[in-house]
Amino acid sequence: MTPVRVDEATVVAHWLRLEPGTSVDPSNLSESEALDALLTAKPGAAAFVWRARPVEWYRLRLPRERFTRLRVVGGPSELGWRALSVDGTVLGAARRIDAGDATRLPEATGVSVTAVERLANDLADGASLPALVLTTRRGCAPTRVVDGNHRAAATALHLLRTGEYRPLDAYLGVGANPVLRPLRERLCGVARRLLGGDLTP
Repeated sequence: MTPVRVDEATVVAHWLRLEPGTSVDPSNLSESEALDALLTAKPGAAAFVWRARPVEWYRLRLPRERFTRLRVVGGPSELGWRALSVDGTVLGAARRIDAGDATRLPEATGVSVTAVERLANDLADGASLPALVLTTRRGCAPTRVVDGNHRAAATALHLLRTGEYRPLDAYLGVGANPVLRPLRERLCGVARRLLGGDLTP
């Protein structure tokens, strides 16, 4: 799937519909109300939406080589997904789950390993999973999963156990770099685009 530009309201509505514990129906909200509801529900992960403005949003299908480089949502290294994945990648999180103790890992990280295992089993049964929400910045910033870490980890777990990659759709938000970004990042971004490593058109 060639990346297709989408508006931010589409991404926010998608994210809100999937957010556990959120009872709001985004179709009944204005764009600003929906964004406010998302920032209230996920103040950390959704902060990118306003911190990295202007953000360009794309809908795409993730090829395997791009998927295996995805990073988990940001945060302190000792908490949540960052604690689960030693190298910060989704694949690293799946490796820990595959090799780890299903009782010990949730206690140590706060991540619901049971939910990841359940989704991986669904994939093995032929299910498809909703699109992820990913973010990056122009240049050499990594691409992170801000919504759908459980779905991404389940896809990686299925890949590890079966060798089959079940392609995932995603919304990718590409944010602006700070005005005074380092020259190295600008040059790396140019090189990445030239070598085909950039997800954006």
